[in-house]
Amino acid sequence: MQNKGRGTFISFEGIDGSGKSTQIELVKKYLHKNKKKVLFTREPGGTFEAELIRKLILSKNKKIKFDNKTEILLLLAARYEHYKKLIEPAITNGKIIICDRFIDSTLAYQCAGNNELKEFYFQISKSLINKFEPDLTILLDISPIKALERINERKNKNRYDNKNLSFFSNVRKNYNELAKNNSRIQKLNALNDKNILAEKIRKLIINLLK
Repeated sequence: MQNKGRGTFISFEGIDGSGKSTQIELVKKYLHKNKKKVLFTREPGGTFEAELIRKLILSKNKKIKFDNKTEILLLLAARYEHYKKLIEPAITNGKIIICDRFIDSTLAYQCAGNNELKEFYFQISKSLINKFEPDLTILLDISPIKALERINERKNKNRYDNKNLSFFSNVRKNYNELAKNNSRIQKLNALNDKNILAEKIRKLIINLLK
């Protein structure tokens, strides 16, 4: 249950190929049909400036090789732009925000299994967005093998789409660890029929908005 007048922030998470885009589109149709004030956005990105950073981070140019901390700094720069210019005003105006990826992606992809990187991330993140986090995170869980099958069917791939099975297995493991320790993260089987999965997601959102 949310504070009256305050907006609601919902993030979608999962390894690449988990079906986030499909489910977000179904949520979009449902919320628009029910006349909700809703904003759909993504990370990295969401604002003009943050989208420029996104292009740099996801570039397939093999000459671009960031140090781990540099990549985290770029993601945090994009997030701060996104938060201050889009998310915070929308929350203040009572909107529902649906975001494709947020803080958990950074923890699962960039900081995974590295305490030094996690400490580095949290220290800077706190100074930028304090302890702001989603009210609900929907984690679409899928086997890395199936995810790679889906990714290989894509025409337009980014730098992360070209990662191997071991990489995605590790990211999935990191997501599952995050879900164990945080009740806001609701893990759902991404291999369910898309309409059955969409109904489960709708129920989670309806319950949150009561």
